[in-house]
Amino acid sequence: MTETRTPRIALVGANGYGLHHRHNLEPRRRSGELDFVALCDTAEIYEDADIPVGDLPVFDDYRAMLDATDPDVVIIATPPPTHLPIASAAMRHGADVYLEKPPVANLAEYADLYDVMTETGRNVQVGFQALGSHAFNALRDAIEAGRLGEVESVAVAGSWRRPDSYYRRSPWAGKREANGTLIADGALANPFAHASQEAIALAGDWPLDGAIELERLRTRENIEVDDTAVWRATNKNGVAITVAVTLCGDKKLEGDVYVRGTEGEAWFEYPTDRLLLPGESEPKHYGRTDLLDNLLAHRNKGVGLISGLRRAKTFTGVLERVLNDPIPRLVDAEHLERVGDDPVTILKGADKAVEDAAKQGKLFSELGLPWA
Repeated sequence: MTETRTPRIALVGANGYGLHHRHNLEPRRRSGELDFVALCDTAEIYEDADIPVGDLPVFDDYRAMLDATDPDVVIIATPPPTHLPIASAAMRHGADVYLEKPPVANLAEYADLYDVMTETGRNVQVGFQALGSHAFNALRDAIEAGRLGEVESVAVAGSWRRPDSYYRRSPWAGKREANGTLIADGALANPFAHASQEAIALAGDWPLDGAIELERLRTRENIEVDDTAVWRATNKNGVAITVAVTLCGDKKLEGDVYVRGTEGEAWFEYPTDRLLLPGESEPKHYGRTDLLDNLLAHRNKGVGLISGLRRAKTFTGVLERVLNDPIPRLVDAEHLERVGDDPVTILKGADKAVEDAAKQGKLFSELGLPWA
């Protein structure tokens, strides 16, 4: 059944990545596409001249917010350990949910969330924005049309930088656990969660077959999560998947996706939405569909969800494997360089290592790297 009234939107988690959602919601509120009915955060809400709080109702308890404002859609941009209870409460209150990635930390939580979604008949859109890329969809179409032949492997390489302040952005940043709960932070679990989901989806959204091989490293003594990592597995359709990423790169790789088939190869770059298909000489730039717009179109017109919860199950299994891994090995200082006023740690050769690992389908330990 489609909805006809102007959707009432509430945001839980107004700071941090919630600021992105506030900027996304404000022009839609002004145009009358939606009613922005509430903000909720346990901390003082950050003021921004472009997105004034004004007379918008503000809450520090999501349950009180749900009771007082009766939202149609709840956007959740809170720390991952809070996702399950907030999303469950929102759906039981009759709201659809836009849930930031990673949705939940393990398959047991996934099953609980899926059960609530089924029980209530509500929708969950997960914030894997890459799945809304028209380049991603064009690549999927090319694969299904046989332009690459039989797909043999999908790999992703990403090389970004994060300064020391990144690990001070919240009390749980850089931690493996807090109050006995595993925290979904680190390169694989947080900034590069998109990379794993892209690879899984391009490989056909099949479950993985057998063990996930995983190597995780850290370059700072004061963190407990990976800032450089690689995982490898094969799905039940026989497609090999490799994801290699670092937050300590000397050179930036936005997020290079390599799909190799029996008849050709394709390259896709996230988040620039550029795609190079077999037989083409230059990459083409594509647009993307905003996932909130897609969720609203699903409610209003029955359009299919781009990043529904069902697509996140295999990713959640990978995340569970990552979070259950011990604290990553600390790289020796001789392989590191510190630069900048808000220091960035550079792992020498990390950008080439993630690219080689992805292109060759290898773990770091198989590349002869001095720090691996």
